[in-house]
Amino acid sequence: MSTIISSTIRIPSTTRVLANGLRVVAHEDSSAPIVTVHLMFRAGSRDERPGRTGLAHLLEHLMFEGSQHAPKGHFDDALERVGGSNNGSTWLDRTNYYETVPTHAVELPLWLERDRMAFFLPMLTGEVLELQRGVVMNERRQVIENRPYGMADEQLHELLFPADHPYSWPTIGYMRDLEQITLEDARAFYQTYYTPGNAVLVLAGDIGAERAFELAERYFGDLPAGPDVPPPPAQLLPPAPNGARRVMEDDVSFPRIMQAFAVPAYGTPDWIALDVLAYLLADGDSSRLQRALVRDGRLAQDVDSYLYPTALCGVFGFVATARSEVEPEALEHAIRQVVDEVIANGVTDEELTGAVRRVRRDQVSELATVEERADALAYAATVLGDADAVHTVLDGYAEVTTDDLRRVAAEYLVPERGATLVVIPRPGQDDEDEEADDE
Repeated sequence: MSTIISSTIRIPSTTRVLANGLRVVAHEDSSAPIVTVHLMFRAGSRDERPGRTGLAHLLEHLMFEGSQHAPKGHFDDALERVGGSNNGSTWLDRTNYYETVPTHAVELPLWLERDRMAFFLPMLTGEVLELQRGVVMNERRQVIENRPYGMADEQLHELLFPADHPYSWPTIGYMRDLEQITLEDARAFYQTYYTPGNAVLVLAGDIGAERAFELAERYFGDLPAGPDVPPPPAQLLPPAPNGARRVMEDDVSFPRIMQAFAVPAYGTPDWIALDVLAYLLADGDSSRLQRALVRDGRLAQDVDSYLYPTALCGVFGFVATARSEVEPEALEHAIRQVVDEVIANGVTDEELTGAVRRVRRDQVSELATVEERADALAYAATVLGDADAVHTVLDGYAEVTTDDLRRVAAEYLVPERGATLVVIPRPGQDDEDEEADDE
């Protein structure tokens, strides 16, 4: 049975491609006198190679060290003087940079991004590289290595994917690889991927489409397209890990069970159905996993399910933290029972409708600002090839049926297709926690 919920979410936009290949997307919203300039490159950790992991993220850090006509400090100072803000991020499939400014100052971020795209290399020196290498290595220590459960996601991906798969390594990179990145590595990555032909520029907010295109042409139209970028790997599910399993000791107080499954890529009908299933299983106190593990079962402190919107394949996962005196195997068994019940008997129409409504709730919330809409348009253009494809995804939720949910659970969420990581307290950890409490 199909849901009766129709999509009313729209992000109207217009796209134009400059002669150098830069895709420019304009989204007008005059409800506030601000404009977001969002520049996204189809370059993420998937574009690295074993031995040089972390390069994409390190380069993002380097890009904030200044360019030829906007040396370090000028970028932030100039934006702050007009009341603007900026940031950037790196993920598996993309790297993005974005600024939000008052409408009258829209040309400032365009000039700054042009300078980073065209005149960054003169500022990329060995001294700058060593400074940011140290920053990123310290970030890895703080966020990954020295944080409870911090290494878990990294190890789970190593179990799920073959060693040469671009999603098998962490976006931040391995410490041993960060130590080996050279100035030539950083320069080559920048020259290959940071080009107009490999970028999407979104102007969203208080600006009309023709004005947006005119400014894009003025600031970026004369830049060379750049070299042909190596094509990304085809959308292909990796070989099943055959229930790969690992136990990891960590400085934690409670065991945690983590499971992941490689599933179809973002935007496909099966990915959309799996997204609905993730909401049905774990979103809200009345969801199946919340009832079985937290509210009624009293096995877990928390449980969640997630789905990555990634380009080569999706990643569907479960995470649950045990209550005191509960063994992690009990959580694993309870999660498996819930999924097997969906496979055996399906879900109800009411559950499906409720899950889609909760998806819609979050979609509306996540697209509330021009910054968020700019990101959604840029990501759709980068990963799906067309900014307007965001609507194909949004509309797809209304087509999901109860049969779809049962089918995707049976096809993708079976033990042989999954990988399981069990995080347990390091021996003696409980004693250390008690001593800390006594103090």
